[in-house]
Amino acid sequence: MTSVRSTPLADTALAFADVRAAEKAAHLVRNALAAKTVAVHAQDAAECVELLAMLGLDLSELK
Repeated sequence: MTSVRSTPLADTALAFADVRAAEKAAHLVRNALAAKTVAVHAQDAAECVELLAMLGLDLSELK
């Protein structure tokens, strides 16, 4: 039977992956909030699309 040993390098890589996943989730939340704010204040759909493009917000990643 093989045993899985925890190494400092593996622990660091796992911690880094966890931080990156949390950062990505926070990024998606911020983008969703920004898109919602733009949509509320836009005059119409065309202006909303234009403002989102100006901000570099990609709605395809928002679900």
